[in-house]
Amino acid sequence: MKATIIWLIEIESSAVNLYAEAAVAFREDEDFSRFLTLMSKEEHEHIKLLQRARDTISDEEITRACFYFDDHFRNKIEAPFIRARRLLKNGDLTKATMIDILAEAEFSEWNELFLYILDALKVLDEDVQKAVSDIDQHRKHIQEFILSLPDGDSLIQRVRRLSHTGNKRALIVEDNNAVARMLEALVADNVEVTIARNGQEGLSHIRQGHFDLIVSTIEMSEMHGIEMYKQALAIDPSLHLRFIFFTGTENPEHLSFIRDSNILMLPKPSPVRLICEKMNEVLDSTAMSQDATIH
Repeated sequence: MKATIIWLIEIESSAVNLYAEAAVAFREDEDFSRFLTLMSKEEHEHIKLLQRARDTISDEEITRACFYFDDHFRNKIEAPFIRARRLLKNGDLTKATMIDILAEAEFSEWNELFLYILDALKVLDEDVQKAVSDIDQHRKHIQEFILSLPDGDSLIQRVRRLSHTGNKRALIVEDNNAVARMLEALVADNVEVTIARNGQEGLSHIRQGHFDLIVSTIEMSEMHGIEMYKQALAIDPSLHLRFIFFTGTENPEHLSFIRDSNILMLPKPSPVRLICEKMNEVLDSTAMSQDATIH
Protein backbone atom coordinates (compact mmCIF):
# COMPACT_ATOMS: atom_id res chain seq x y z
CA MET A 1 0.00 0.00 0.00
CA LYS A 2 2.77 2.44 0.90
CA ALA A 3 4.50 1.78 -2.42
CA THR A 4 1.20 2.47 -4.21
CA ILE A 5 0.86 5.80 -2.39
CA ILE A 6 4.40 6.80 -3.34
CA TRP A 7 3.76 5.81 -6.97
CA LEU A 8 0.46 7.72 -7.01
CA ILE A 9 2.17 10.84 -5.67
CA GLU A 10 4.63 10.54 -8.54
CA ILE A 11 1.76 10.34 -11.05
CA GLU A 12 0.01 13.33 -9.50
CA SER A 13 3.29 15.27 -9.58
CA SER A 14 3.79 14.33 -13.20
CA ALA A 15 0.30 15.65 -13.99
CA VAL A 16 0.96 18.90 -12.11
CA ASN A 17 4.16 19.51 -14.07
CA LEU A 18 2.76 18.40 -17.43
CA TYR A 19 -0.30 20.62 -17.20
CA ALA A 20 1.79 23.59 -16.04
CA GLU A 21 4.32 23.15 -18.86
CA ALA A 22 1.55 22.65 -21.43
CA ALA A 23 -0.09 25.86 -20.17
CA VAL A 24 3.11 27.68 -21.06
CA ALA A 25 3.43 25.91 -24.41
CA PHE A 26 -0.12 26.94 -25.35
CA ARG A 27 0.04 30.41 -23.77
CA GLU A 28 -1.10 32.07 -27.01
CA ASP A 29 -4.40 30.25 -26.59
CA GLU A 30 -5.45 32.08 -23.43
CA ASP A 31 -8.55 30.01 -22.63
CA PHE A 32 -6.75 26.69 -23.06
CA SER A 33 -3.71 27.88 -21.12
CA ARG A 34 -5.90 29.08 -18.26
CA PHE A 35 -7.74 25.74 -18.24
CA LEU A 36 -4.47 23.77 -18.05
CA THR A 37 -3.25 25.98 -15.21
CA LEU A 38 -6.46 25.21 -13.31
CA MET A 39 -5.93 21.49 -13.88
CA SER A 40 -2.39 21.77 -12.52
CA LYS A 41 -3.53 23.57 -9.37
CA GLU A 42 -6.28 21.04 -8.68
CA GLU A 43 -3.86 18.11 -9.03
CA HIS A 44 -1.49 19.84 -6.59
CA GLU A 45 -4.21 19.73 -3.91
CA HIS A 46 -4.46 15.95 -4.39
CA ILE A 47 -0.75 15.60 -3.67
CA LYS A 48 -1.15 17.27 -0.27
CA LEU A 49 -3.72 14.70 0.85
CA LEU A 50 -1.64 11.79 -0.44
CA GLN A 51 1.46 13.06 1.33
CA ARG A 52 -0.46 13.19 4.59
CA ALA A 53 -1.64 9.61 4.02
CA ARG A 54 1.90 8.48 3.25
CA ASP A 55 3.24 9.98 6.45
CA THR A 56 0.57 8.48 8.72
CA ILE A 57 -0.05 5.00 7.29
CA SER A 58 -0.04 2.15 9.82
CA ASP A 59 0.40 -1.61 9.47
CA GLU A 60 -3.28 -2.08 10.35
CA GLU A 61 -4.34 0.18 7.53
CA ILE A 62 -2.17 -1.72 5.06
CA THR A 63 -4.11 -4.91 5.85
CA ARG A 64 -7.38 -3.25 4.83
CA ALA A 65 -6.41 -3.19 1.16
CA CYS A 66 -8.94 -4.57 -1.34
CA PHE A 67 -6.86 -4.31 -4.52
CA TYR A 68 -3.37 -5.16 -5.73
CA PHE A 69 -2.17 -2.72 -8.40
CA ASP A 70 0.26 -4.57 -10.65
CA ASP A 71 2.64 -3.26 -13.32
CA HIS A 72 0.03 -3.72 -16.07
CA PHE A 73 -2.35 -1.39 -14.25
CA ARG A 74 0.37 1.13 -13.47
CA ASN A 75 1.58 1.20 -17.07
CA LYS A 76 -1.96 1.91 -18.26
CA ILE A 77 -2.25 4.91 -15.92
CA GLU A 78 1.20 6.24 -16.83
CA ALA A 79 0.84 5.85 -20.62
CA PRO A 80 -1.00 9.13 -21.41
CA PHE A 81 1.52 11.19 -19.42
CA ILE A 82 4.50 9.50 -21.05
CA ARG A 83 3.00 10.12 -24.49
CA ALA A 84 2.27 13.78 -23.74
CA ARG A 85 5.71 14.35 -22.28
CA ARG A 86 7.40 12.89 -25.38
CA LEU A 87 5.31 14.98 -27.77
CA LEU A 88 5.86 18.14 -25.72
CA LYS A 89 9.63 17.58 -25.66
CA ASN A 90 9.71 17.11 -29.44
CA GLY A 91 7.47 20.11 -30.09
CA ASP A 92 4.79 17.89 -31.60
CA LEU A 93 2.06 18.30 -28.98
CA THR A 94 -1.05 19.83 -30.57
CA LYS A 95 -4.04 21.21 -28.72
CA ALA A 96 -6.28 18.42 -30.01
CA THR A 97 -3.82 15.74 -28.90
CA MET A 98 -3.37 17.36 -25.48
CA ILE A 99 -7.12 17.43 -24.92
CA ASP A 100 -7.41 13.81 -25.99
CA ILE A 101 -4.58 12.78 -23.65
CA LEU A 102 -6.02 14.76 -20.77
CA ALA A 103 -9.44 13.15 -21.20
CA GLU A 104 -7.89 9.69 -21.46
CA ALA A 105 -5.93 10.20 -18.24
CA GLU A 106 -8.55 11.97 -16.16
CA PHE A 107 -11.34 9.52 -16.96
CA SER A 108 -9.26 6.39 -16.48
CA GLU A 109 -9.05 4.51 -13.16
CA TRP A 110 -6.51 7.09 -11.91
CA ASN A 111 -8.86 9.33 -9.92
CA GLU A 112 -10.85 6.40 -8.53
CA LEU A 113 -7.55 4.96 -7.27
CA PHE A 114 -6.83 8.29 -5.56
CA LEU A 115 -10.19 8.22 -3.75
CA TYR A 116 -9.80 4.55 -2.85
CA ILE A 117 -6.39 5.15 -1.27
CA LEU A 118 -7.72 8.00 0.86
CA ASP A 119 -10.65 5.91 2.02
CA ALA A 120 -8.57 2.81 2.73
CA LEU A 121 -6.21 4.82 4.91
CA LYS A 122 -9.09 6.40 6.80
CA VAL A 123 -8.04 9.94 6.07
CA LEU A 124 -10.36 12.31 7.95
CA ASP A 125 -13.93 11.90 6.69
CA GLU A 126 -14.25 15.57 5.85
CA ASP A 127 -11.08 15.33 3.74
CA VAL A 128 -12.38 12.24 1.92
CA GLN A 129 -15.72 13.91 1.23
CA LYS A 130 -13.93 17.02 0.01
CA ALA A 131 -11.74 14.86 -2.23
CA VAL A 132 -14.80 13.16 -3.76
CA SER A 133 -16.34 16.56 -4.40
CA ASP A 134 -13.06 17.88 -5.82
CA ILE A 135 -12.68 14.93 -8.20
CA ASP A 136 -16.22 15.31 -9.47
CA GLN A 137 -15.71 19.06 -9.86
CA HIS A 138 -12.36 18.43 -11.57
CA ARG A 139 -14.05 16.20 -14.13
CA LYS A 140 -16.89 18.67 -14.52
CA HIS A 141 -14.36 21.37 -15.45
CA ILE A 142 -12.89 19.03 -18.07
CA GLN A 143 -16.30 18.11 -19.45
CA GLU A 144 -17.41 21.73 -19.70
CA PHE A 145 -14.22 22.76 -21.47
CA ILE A 146 -14.38 19.90 -23.96
CA LEU A 147 -18.05 20.57 -24.71
CA SER A 148 -17.17 24.18 -25.48
CA LEU A 149 -14.98 23.02 -28.37
CA PRO A 150 -16.31 22.67 -31.94
CA ASP A 151 -15.92 18.86 -31.92
CA GLY A 152 -16.32 18.51 -28.18
CA ASP A 153 -19.44 16.37 -28.19
CA SER A 154 -17.84 13.58 -30.22
CA LEU A 155 -14.84 13.51 -27.88
CA ILE A 156 -17.13 13.32 -24.86
CA GLN A 157 -18.81 10.29 -26.38
CA ARG A 158 -15.44 8.56 -26.50
CA VAL A 159 -14.73 9.26 -22.84
CA ARG A 160 -15.81 6.28 -20.84
CA ARG A 161 -16.60 8.01 -17.58
CA LEU A 162 -18.83 10.62 -19.19
CA SER A 163 -20.67 8.30 -21.53
CA HIS A 164 -20.79 4.94 -19.81
CA THR A 165 -23.64 3.37 -21.73
CA GLY A 166 -23.83 0.16 -23.68
CA ASN A 167 -25.96 -2.89 -24.33
CA LYS A 168 -24.59 -4.70 -21.26
CA ARG A 169 -25.40 -3.86 -17.66
CA ALA A 170 -23.51 -4.54 -14.44
CA LEU A 171 -24.60 -4.17 -10.82
CA ILE A 172 -22.04 -3.48 -8.10
CA VAL A 173 -23.30 -4.08 -4.55
CA GLU A 174 -20.77 -2.59 -2.15
CA ASP A 175 -21.23 -0.50 1.01
CA ASN A 176 -17.82 1.17 0.68
CA ASN A 177 -18.20 4.00 -1.83
CA ALA A 178 -14.48 4.14 -2.72
CA VAL A 179 -14.34 0.39 -3.40
CA ALA A 180 -17.55 0.61 -5.44
CA ARG A 181 -16.16 3.42 -7.57
CA MET A 182 -12.91 1.54 -8.09
CA LEU A 183 -14.82 -1.54 -9.26
CA GLU A 184 -16.93 0.63 -11.56
CA ALA A 185 -13.75 2.03 -13.08
CA LEU A 186 -12.52 -1.51 -13.79
CA VAL A 187 -15.66 -2.63 -15.63
CA ALA A 188 -15.37 -2.84 -19.43
CA ASP A 189 -16.04 0.35 -21.39
CA ASN A 190 -19.25 -0.76 -23.09
CA VAL A 191 -21.05 -1.68 -19.86
CA GLU A 192 -23.59 0.48 -18.03
CA VAL A 193 -22.94 0.29 -14.29
CA THR A 194 -25.39 0.60 -11.40
CA ILE A 195 -24.14 0.83 -7.80
CA ALA A 196 -26.12 -0.35 -4.76
CA ARG A 197 -25.02 0.36 -1.18
CA ASN A 198 -26.46 -2.77 0.45
CA GLY A 199 -28.16 -6.06 -0.33
CA GLN A 200 -31.67 -4.69 -0.04
CA GLU A 201 -30.93 -1.96 -2.54
CA GLY A 202 -29.17 -4.46 -4.79
CA LEU A 203 -32.17 -6.78 -4.75
CA SER A 204 -34.44 -3.88 -5.64
CA HIS A 205 -32.35 -3.19 -8.75
CA ILE A 206 -32.39 -6.88 -9.68
CA ARG A 207 -36.19 -6.91 -9.48
CA GLN A 208 -36.37 -3.89 -11.77
CA GLY A 209 -34.20 -5.05 -14.65
CA HIS A 210 -31.71 -7.41 -16.27
CA PHE A 211 -28.01 -7.46 -15.34
CA ASP A 212 -25.27 -9.30 -17.22
CA LEU A 213 -22.91 -9.12 -14.23
CA ILE A 214 -23.40 -8.72 -10.48
CA VAL A 215 -20.37 -8.08 -8.27
CA SER A 216 -21.19 -8.06 -4.57
CA THR A 217 -19.52 -7.94 -1.21
CA ILE A 218 -21.06 -10.04 1.58
CA GLU A 219 -20.88 -8.27 4.94
CA MET A 220 -23.41 -5.42 4.62
CA SER A 221 -26.21 -3.87 6.62
CA GLU A 222 -29.80 -4.20 5.45
CA MET A 223 -29.33 -7.68 3.98
CA HIS A 224 -25.95 -9.31 3.45
CA GLY A 225 -24.76 -10.56 0.10
CA ILE A 226 -25.62 -14.24 0.61
CA GLU A 227 -29.25 -13.47 1.40
CA MET A 228 -29.43 -11.11 -1.58
CA TYR A 229 -28.03 -13.87 -3.78
CA LYS A 230 -30.63 -16.40 -2.56
CA GLN A 231 -33.52 -14.03 -3.15
CA ALA A 232 -32.12 -12.99 -6.53
CA LEU A 233 -32.05 -16.62 -7.69
CA ALA A 234 -35.69 -16.97 -6.68
CA ILE A 235 -36.38 -14.19 -9.17
CA ASP A 236 -34.09 -15.52 -11.91
CA PRO A 237 -32.16 -18.81 -11.40
CA SER A 238 -29.84 -17.98 -14.32
CA LEU A 239 -28.29 -15.19 -12.21
CA HIS A 240 -26.13 -17.89 -10.63
CA LEU A 241 -23.83 -17.66 -13.63
CA ARG A 242 -23.59 -13.88 -13.44
CA PHE A 243 -22.55 -13.46 -9.79
CA ILE A 244 -19.11 -12.67 -8.44
CA PHE A 245 -18.57 -12.26 -4.70
CA PHE A 246 -15.72 -9.85 -3.99
CA THR A 247 -15.30 -10.21 -0.26
CA GLY A 248 -12.98 -10.41 2.69
CA THR A 249 -15.42 -12.47 4.75
CA GLU A 250 -14.06 -15.05 7.17
CA ASN A 251 -17.51 -16.30 8.18
CA PRO A 252 -17.35 -20.14 7.90
CA GLU A 253 -21.03 -20.42 6.98
CA HIS A 254 -20.70 -17.90 4.18
CA LEU A 255 -17.55 -19.51 2.83
CA SER A 256 -19.14 -22.96 3.00
CA PHE A 257 -22.23 -21.74 1.13
CA ILE A 258 -20.11 -20.16 -1.61
CA ARG A 259 -18.04 -23.30 -1.99
CA ASP A 260 -21.04 -25.68 -1.99
CA SER A 261 -22.97 -23.46 -4.41
CA ASN A 262 -19.99 -23.18 -6.76
CA ILE A 263 -20.20 -19.36 -6.85
CA LEU A 264 -17.28 -17.41 -8.27
CA MET A 265 -15.52 -15.59 -5.42
CA LEU A 266 -12.57 -13.21 -5.41
CA PRO A 267 -10.95 -12.44 -2.06
CA LYS A 268 -10.15 -8.95 -0.82
CA PRO A 269 -7.49 -8.06 -1.78
CA SER A 270 -7.14 -9.33 -5.36
CA PRO A 271 -5.02 -8.08 -8.28
CA VAL A 272 -6.96 -5.64 -10.46
CA ARG A 273 -5.96 -7.62 -13.53
CA LEU A 274 -7.64 -10.75 -12.12
CA ILE A 275 -10.76 -8.79 -11.19
CA CYS A 276 -11.01 -7.42 -14.73
CA GLU A 277 -10.45 -10.87 -16.25
CA LYS A 278 -13.19 -12.49 -14.17
CA MET A 279 -15.70 -9.72 -14.80
CA ASN A 280 -15.01 -9.92 -18.53
CA GLU A 281 -15.38 -13.71 -18.48
CA VAL A 282 -18.83 -13.39 -16.93
CA LEU A 283 -19.85 -10.67 -19.37
CA ASP A 284 -18.57 -12.68 -22.33
CA SER A 285 -20.32 -15.86 -21.20
CA THR A 286 -23.57 -13.92 -20.78
CA ALA A 287 -23.27 -12.53 -24.30
CA MET A 288 -22.60 -16.03 -25.69
CA SER A 289 -25.62 -17.50 -23.95
CA GLN A 290 -27.81 -14.67 -25.29
CA ASP A 291 -26.52 -15.29 -28.84
CA ALA A 292 -27.24 -18.99 -28.48
CA THR A 293 -30.79 -18.19 -27.37
CA ILE A 294 -31.36 -15.88 -30.33
CA HIS A 295 -30.07 -18.43 -32.85
